[in-house]
Amino acid sequence: MLRAAPTRFLAACLGPLLAFVAGACWVMDLGAQDPVPAPVCKPCKSSGVLPCSEHPKEESAWEKSARYCSYIADCGLCKGVGFIDCRDCENAASDREWMERAREVAHLGKELAAFDTQMGRKLRKAASTHFSLVWEVDSLKVEKRILGAHELTHLYLDRLESLFAVYIDKLKARPGEIVKRQRVFVWWLVGDQREASLRFCQQGSDNGVKLMGSESAYSVCGNRQFFTTDERLHRNLVHSVTHLLFAHETPSQWVGNLKGGWAEEGLAHVMEEHFFGICDNYCYEEQNTNNDFKGGKWKVAVRKMVAEDKAPTVSDVLQRNTDQLKLPEHAVAMSLVDYLLQREPGKFDLLGKRLRAKVAVREALEGTFGLTPLTLETAWKAWVLETYPKQ
Repeated sequence: MLRAAPTRFLAACLGPLLAFVAGACWVMDLGAQDPVPAPVCKPCKSSGVLPCSEHPKEESAWEKSARYCSYIADCGLCKGVGFIDCRDCENAASDREWMERAREVAHLGKELAAFDTQMGRKLRKAASTHFSLVWEVDSLKVEKRILGAHELTHLYLDRLESLFAVYIDKLKARPGEIVKRQRVFVWWLVGDQREASLRFCQQGSDNGVKLMGSESAYSVCGNRQFFTTDERLHRNLVHSVTHLLFAHETPSQWVGNLKGGWAEEGLAHVMEEHFFGICDNYCYEEQNTNNDFKGGKWKVAVRKMVAEDKAPTVSDVLQRNTDQLKLPEHAVAMSLVDYLLQREPGKFDLLGKRLRAKVAVREALEGTFGLTPLTLETAWKAWVLETYPKQ
């Protein structure tokens, strides 16, 4: 009993000390996991940049998604970026990004100046990651507001980037295979469209003209003679720029005159249907604004044709060039592409590559999906009856 006493005494003395040390370590560990937050810069909210004081605040906000905009490109303060450095805080990352943007603005300014030279005057233009846009329309009513040219330029540039994102997602394509910025020109005057279509698309027209392949461009007259609303113009650009993307994607080739009209036109209609729920653009027939099929509600129309056994045959549709497609065949082409896109995601992009490499349609279809025109027709019809609405 006497020998145990020192042990009990030692424990009684060291216990509180050990507990204190353990508690201190726990507190120190807590502090390490929960560092004191860095102070927030109120003027810029720690972003490192502020809207350029030379421009209205809302206009600076438009520049965030653009890489170049001619409206502010010559600004001596922000160098065309739309934002300036916040002097109330240090932010090395934002400083580097601002410098990179300023250099990019200068580079793109020189590149896009070629449009000015070709048209003989300074144009209103902008660029995003995947598009260069010339916008020569002064104003349009968008929903309930009348927008001016500057805001419209950014709105349509953002809409084009949205189209690009959906294109990549639907096809499971690789963005790097769209090598160059797609050039889009929207004019108000028919005379400008006539001249620009010759200069940029190598053929003249009062309305829309496309140059497709490794060098791509779309030029269109956007006035009320051709497009009565903002939505109609937007829908036309969705349709037409889809053609540019499909023909430009590596390997670049327009397949519309290689019996691939169903694929390129069908995909353009799929994009229209995705964004608007209707289709009313037809390549080689765009000038006839009264030309329509079933009010553009093609899924209902296709289901009815299939149910009544009145649909054009798949074998016929697969052999058409773009300018040979009749109105019901446009609708069937849309539906065939719609079906193939969901059947095996990513495979339609491979089919497109084979068609652009000038592989025959039947061979490309069988090599990609393991389908002949006959087996495609059987599977497609069953899918339409199962998935498309009756009304």
